[in-house]
Amino acid sequence: MKTFLIRGVPNSVQMDGWWMSEPPRETKPKTGTKEQPFFPRIIALLALVIAGDALTWQADAGLSLALFGLLILLTLWLRNSRRGWGGLVVYSLLALPLVEQSQVLSLAFFGLGLVLGTSWIVLGGWQGITQWLSTGLRFVLSVPAAIGSEFSAAARFSTAYRPESSLTSMVQVWLLPLGFGLVFASLLLSANPMMESWLASISPSHWLSPSTIQRILFWCGLALVSLPFLAAPSMQERLKLGFNGPRFPVAPATLNAGSVCRSLILFNALFALQTLTDITYLWGGVALPDDMTYAAYAHRGAYPLLATALLAGVFALLARPFTEDSPLLRIALLAWVAQNVFLVLSSLLRLELYVAQYGLTHLRMAAAIWMLVVALGLALVIYQTIRNKPASWLLGRAAFLGLVALYLACFVSFSATIAKHNLGKEVVLDPQYVCFLGKHAEPAIRAYEAAQGQRLCYGRGVKDIQITDWREWGFRDYRLQASLALPLKFEEATVWPTY
Repeated sequence: MKTFLIRGVPNSVQMDGWWMSEPPRETKPKTGTKEQPFFPRIIALLALVIAGDALTWQADAGLSLALFGLLILLTLWLRNSRRGWGGLVVYSLLALPLVEQSQVLSLAFFGLGLVLGTSWIVLGGWQGITQWLSTGLRFVLSVPAAIGSEFSAAARFSTAYRPESSLTSMVQVWLLPLGFGLVFASLLLSANPMMESWLASISPSHWLSPSTIQRILFWCGLALVSLPFLAAPSMQERLKLGFNGPRFPVAPATLNAGSVCRSLILFNALFALQTLTDITYLWGGVALPDDMTYAAYAHRGAYPLLATALLAGVFALLARPFTEDSPLLRIALLAWVAQNVFLVLSSLLRLELYVAQYGLTHLRMAAAIWMLVVALGLALVIYQTIRNKPASWLLGRAAFLGLVALYLACFVSFSATIAKHNLGKEVVLDPQYVCFLGKHAEPAIRAYEAAQGQRLCYGRGVKDIQITDWREWGFRDYRLQASLALPLKFEEATVWPTY
């Protein structure tokens, strides 16, 4: 390095100006990202595309898709210096519904597992549920920006070792050879029929078939899906930004202490009338009027009362802040919520009475599940009111309760449960509904036909029972296949096959 001397100053300080000979340092604006080596990302992307093609090309979603998601997160985990292994555990748990049975709900949990697993790995471990969920949300919102940044990085990488990369220099360098090369090639082709036949054999029309184009587009789709996960480590600073908690809208002017007081008095009186009616006819066993059956009474009230309980929970959440300074209003609110819990339990009893006569359906099973969830949610409202918990506490636990209910529902074969119940109980049987429940109702139908000695369903044409491709393997289909492989004799027909 050349020494820079400053003349006219004492010798003791002449050498202190060495820093003036250094070139200015380039400062880059902070964008919340840090540059990562690009070449390893190319290798990882190519590996994921090859693995995704082998696992998912022309295969229905199932075990292979869950394995592909695990490969994506394993690649991210390795690129993140093997930190945040809990993200792999979270993904594995949320991908289990997809291994059980491929359906819309299980695919939704598969996507949620990818997002939450990525969030955990990016954070490098557990840093609180608020930070974990906010990082996952930011990752979803930053997917377009991540894909764009990867394309920009690819462009910079491709031109990094070519100083003359402008359009003008490219034209100057390639115009002459390409122009004369095309002229010479056309002359040689016209003079040499062998070269013309070789060119025709490698023409795109011979090897670029529609299926090939479709597969190339599939590769592009796999690359676009994998890119955001490979770019996640470079966005750690942006994804780890703080989160202040949810912001709730300001209450309208019509929601005040006076309106809440009057509402609770009115609502308690209305619900007391409904509660007394249910106690008398549903729980007390008092005979209904001659022109009304228990099934009709139950059917009319199950679904409207469920909607009423949901609205009541929303109102209780909004009204609770106005009851903190008044013990009487708190008691009125708790009494009203308790009546709603009893109302939901009465709705469950109504539904049970109706199902006992007319059988199960998908809608009735879903209604029973959500009635239980709503009852537990209202119990949380009571606990929140007693303990003076904030609204965010209630919303978080209510959301978790709903997700747990949906998660557990993924492992229940509704079709098989409905068929077993309707064919094994004394209900008003609807053969058309039972026969078109799908392949998972087949064991119950075959057992019923063997017990009755006659056919129940004709021409239903149940197909796709055998698993021919391991990539489409599902645990529920595997149990179904094993159940149908068991011999069913007439004297054994009363024993339901388990699967």
